[in-house]
Amino acid sequence: MSQLHNDSTAGAAQTQPPVEVFYSYSHKDEEFLEKLITHLSLLKRGGVITGWHDRQISAGAEWKDRIDQHLESAGVILLLVSSDFLTSDYCYDIEMARAMERHSEGTARVIPVILRTCDWSDAPFGKLQALPKNAKPVKSWADQDDAFTDIVKGIKRAIAEIVPAGPSPATGSRAAGQRQKSFTPHSGQQSSIETKSRGIFSLPFPRNKFFTGREEVLNRLYKNFNSSERTQALNGLGGIGKTQTAMEYAYRHRQDYRVVLWAGANTREALVAEYAAIAGLLDLPEKNAQDQGEAVAAVKRWLENNSDWLLILDNADEIEMAEEFIPSCETGHVLLTTRAHAMGALGESNALEKMTPKEGALFLLRRLRKLKKDETLESATPEICAKAEALSTLVDGLPLALDQVGAFIEEKPSSLEEYQTLYQSERKELLKRRGKLAKDHPSVTVTFSLAFKKVADDNPAAADLLRVCAFLEADSIPEEIFSEGAKNLGEALSAIAESPLGLSNAIEEATRFSLLQRQPEARTLSLHRLVQAVLRDEMGGDSGRMWAERAVRAMNEVFPDVVFSNWPSCDRLIAHTQSLTSLIDESSFEFPGSA
Repeated sequence: MSQLHNDSTAGAAQTQPPVEVFYSYSHKDEEFLEKLITHLSLLKRGGVITGWHDRQISAGAEWKDRIDQHLESAGVILLLVSSDFLTSDYCYDIEMARAMERHSEGTARVIPVILRTCDWSDAPFGKLQALPKNAKPVKSWADQDDAFTDIVKGIKRAIAEIVPAGPSPATGSRAAGQRQKSFTPHSGQQSSIETKSRGIFSLPFPRNKFFTGREEVLNRLYKNFNSSERTQALNGLGGIGKTQTAMEYAYRHRQDYRVVLWAGANTREALVAEYAAIAGLLDLPEKNAQDQGEAVAAVKRWLENNSDWLLILDNADEIEMAEEFIPSCETGHVLLTTRAHAMGALGESNALEKMTPKEGALFLLRRLRKLKKDETLESATPEICAKAEALSTLVDGLPLALDQVGAFIEEKPSSLEEYQTLYQSERKELLKRRGKLAKDHPSVTVTFSLAFKKVADDNPAAADLLRVCAFLEADSIPEEIFSEGAKNLGEALSAIAESPLGLSNAIEEATRFSLLQRQPEARTLSLHRLVQAVLRDEMGGDSGRMWAERAVRAMNEVFPDVVFSNWPSCDRLIAHTQSLTSLIDESSFEFPGSA
């Protein structure tokens, strides 16, 4: 990164942003929570801290997403310990477990606050210095105000250790990569704390423990951001891993930013609501404005007048719409995830491709916990590797599909061999199954079906083009199948396919959500094999038979006489002819073209 600095809207040096405090507690201890918040009010008034707990979740909001978001962005996590806290599955298994992970990473300070008498010594946080003094439960103090005062003092000391005084106007701020070391007395170890991470780090999901590959793309993102690019995109098919790659980039480089923000950009309405939430995170005056457009404008102003931030717009498929929300400045970085392939002048595209069989096998074995994060594929037995690679090939290296495989095998439980056998007969049902614990992405079938529906709603000819492609070989589909065989392809497609511009428009629409890719020099198309599978499953019996017949008739029209001069044309078409031959047998076609 270049020299890091803070710019306030008034031009004066900005002070250190407040530390976010996350309260993890049992609702049966709400009375203690309220008293603690009251005692911490002076720190909040002074801009030293901001506080968050689950009672602040607004009606209609996704409560789990909000909890995860603040659990990731907090600089201090308070565990309000009682027997009810230890009994609560969510407090103990979710919130406390993630809090301890962040404490071990050095990205947050976890402080147990003992409210009521209970045996917590064997808990994962048992090694941490607790509050109040001598870990005496608050309820045991003769005067509970004394206990809470002692807790406040302990929290102030912890914040002083992890957040150094800001730079003076005369010296400016520290250069990128220069870090403040702080001693953690209760752990007995020294940990490196990135000062800027004490700002805002707002991501919707914890870091993916099974993230695999994408090193080239991640390195390219970093290199481009640190040269001239301020806006970049991760482009590709739904389920190819765009969101997870954006998340991994943010976690890897969180020390480079003072503020990391995330917004879902599926629709304009969603993005407006996300910006209003960001206005709350930034504590802007417009955060409670009745007109959320005021909050959007305020967030854009803040981004234009501050530096060292990363803004991630997820699922920004409508590029023109998303562009309205991107500030016109060079003080931070914007990363989009999108199924659109054309970015225009907005920024740099970074296409994500499917995983190779070995990459997919490595991810799957990590997902099934047969390999640890730092272990390579060679650490597994050759037999297991071969089975995992076969499954990776079966789902054509789509990360979402591989995650679904892992979820199925884990939840059943099952084995790699059993899944492969089941897939042969139950592919349609398996592609629908996302897994009970997955919340970050719909299934393969839902993902592709929704994208196809949008294409069909906007351009029926483009949808028909995809239907034909579903029955051909997935790679290198010659465009002459559609231009020269147009009269066999149904009313919508035949009406436009004989016109070069009309066919070009249909192809453009089909590529809008990356369901189809075009190779312009070769004048060929390609699509993922699971896109083909979902499209064929969606068409079903009679409809599928009709489109298979149309594909056969078009191919019969296009395929030239097999003479030496036509060999190049035959070579372009032969793989697709072979795919259709199996359909002819399956469907018992008997019309002359099939012969």
